[in-house]
Amino acid sequence: MANVNWQRPEVTAKAASWKLVRDAVAGSEAVKAGGYLPLVNAFDESAENKARNRDRLARAVYVNATGRTLSALVGVAFGKWPEVEVPGALDYVMEDIDGSGVGIVNQSQLVVADVLQTGRAGLLVDYPANDGVTSRAQQDAGSLRATVALYAADSIINWRTEKVGSEHLLALVVLAETVEEWDGYERKEVPQWRELALEDGRYVQRVWQEADSGMVVVEERWPVNGAGQPWRRIPFTFIGATNNDPAPDKAPLYDLADLNIAHFRNSADHEESLFFAGQAQVWVTGADAHWLKEMQDAGIYVGSRAIGVAPQGGDVKLIQAAPVSALAEEMARKVELMAALGARLIQPGTVAKTATESAGDDKAAHSVLSLVCDNVSDAYRAALKWAAEFMRADGEVEFTIGTEFAGVQFDAQQMAQALAAVQGGKLPESDFWTYCRSIGLIDATKDDDAIRDELETQG
Repeated sequence: MANVNWQRPEVTAKAASWKLVRDAVAGSEAVKAGGYLPLVNAFDESAENKARNRDRLARAVYVNATGRTLSALVGVAFGKWPEVEVPGALDYVMEDIDGSGVGIVNQSQLVVADVLQTGRAGLLVDYPANDGVTSRAQQDAGSLRATVALYAADSIINWRTEKVGSEHLLALVVLAETVEEWDGYERKEVPQWRELALEDGRYVQRVWQEADSGMVVVEERWPVNGAGQPWRRIPFTFIGATNNDPAPDKAPLYDLADLNIAHFRNSADHEESLFFAGQAQVWVTGADAHWLKEMQDAGIYVGSRAIGVAPQGGDVKLIQAAPVSALAEEMARKVELMAALGARLIQPGTVAKTATESAGDDKAAHSVLSLVCDNVSDAYRAALKWAAEFMRADGEVEFTIGTEFAGVQFDAQQMAQALAAVQGGKLPESDFWTYCRSIGLIDATKDDDAIRDELETQG
């Protein structure tokens, strides 16, 4: 029986970390439902202990630093509109790239967010069934249009590459999907698996579903391009946090999410400590059994409107434990660490972008975010070229998410040191202006002469 739903060990190994980051981004409800808070006295099955753990979870506070950081990173990446250039026949991708009304910019934002959360995503260029040459009338009518579909990390369950000539090509990709089926007013999600394969040098696409007899093929297509010629490669591209090869990369937000969950656990202990420390306890000296029985029969009240009666020669006081300050200090420390981890994602560092750069000394300074944006841009350029081939569209194809993140790299101390070097005659003004352009302090389109003229004009 075909085992098309077999999942590679790399995917299984990453599943828990992907879920943790996504739950951390989703917020308090997902984190509290995710089972990240260890139980107190886990082997105690009593109703009292279950109630304690339930209350402890309810009191815990989750501060969604991971979700806010993700939103900020996507906002920084798309602070400027991406550069998009496509032939006229592909103009529709600006408004509807996937057939559901999502434009290319909005979809690319989702891709950047996915890669930041899991270090991985995929784009599949697909086409309606067509056995012959695509006509311009069919394209204009919208009945035959190439689409670009986004697949999340955990839906890409299997892949294989083969060397064809001098290059390694994808020979197999299996994508886990669900489709909706309606029974009257009731919706049901049916799992299916989309197989993309190269067989005898030709691309074939099959859709598998489970039946009583096992896995069966419910759809099979041999896609052709706009000229009616068979495809010789699988039009699918991986997108990673480090590069776009098939191997899953580490999720950029994982360390922050893991620390965020640890902060949540500290919060649970801290809130429980505050709860118990905040419960005042009546403390009586000089009491005997006779006095205790009288008080129990009469009712013992605690509060400003009740009269406290002490036994003869005794005293009644309230005691209240102090909360554990170490927990509050540790939570504050984790907040500082989370801020540092979030900032580090947009700070440039010496990161190898490609295998060639890794092998040599030619390394560029990339931030994690800029590297993700470059990888997403590369993937879209490949996808748009495949879409143009299907549509028989001639012309330039370009998609670039800008990686000069204005203002986010500003360091007041470095700026002061650089300015002092200029004033001391140890750094040319032109190099200082280059630095200012690189951090977005000076408009990147202004050259040195324009800057000099403006300074002279303003005196």
